Amino acid sequence: MEKIRAILADDHALVRAGLRELLQAMNSVAVVGEAGNGMEAIEKVKELQPDILIIDIQMPLMGGIEAIREIKKCSPETQVLVLSMHNKEEYIKQTLKNGASGYLLKQSASDDLKNAIAAITNGDIYLSPSISKSIIAAWLRESEIKTSTKPTDGELTDREKGVLKLLAEGYSNKRIAELLHISVKTVETHRHRIMDKLKLQSFADLVKYAIKEGHTELE
Repeated sequence: MEKIRAILADDHALVRAGLRELLQAMNSVAVVGEAGNGMEAIEKVKELQPDILIIDIQMPLMGGIEAIREIKKCSPETQVLVLSMHNKEEYIKQTLKNGASGYLLKQSASDDLKNAIAAITNGDIYLSPSISKSIIAAWLRESEIKTSTKPTDGELTDREKGVLKLLAEGYSNKRIAELLHISVKTVETHRHRIMDKLKLQSFADLVKYAIKEGHTELE
């Protein structure tokens, strides 16, 4: 089984060393590069095209929030996990809006890091357990999906609407497959079709849409 290729971006060498040690202990992750600021992170990602980037949001020269936007342009397949000491709503909002798939607080347990990596490399979104879902739901409700034409779910099948609801409520592809008695591959196919039909660009947009249109009771 191929290891998940990761790049670490943090301006503190000791933090990177600690992360590297944690990841190496997992056996499923290989650290292929490191960066001390956002600009270095962009260059490393361009060069190495990793599976995942673990990045802090406050770094010199260029912070993580700005870097994430550029990284998703040059390497859209690279999943981004933010590792931060801040749990402010605005930070979380901006990182997800710019393309991050996960937000983990630095005070989290090592198992949370393992779960976060597993989730986002599987195409899911991950938020640190201590981040209140009500906070996320609040700004998602207030946020408008920015598309030139308002998407409609009129063309979604009942099964696709069911998958949409479960995705928005944070269930993994594997768990949705178990609940609906279908394969993980079928869940992934439904997810891609939903994104295409609704002209959504990211998982965050999918969650926003589901909340805005009443497909989930997330509070």
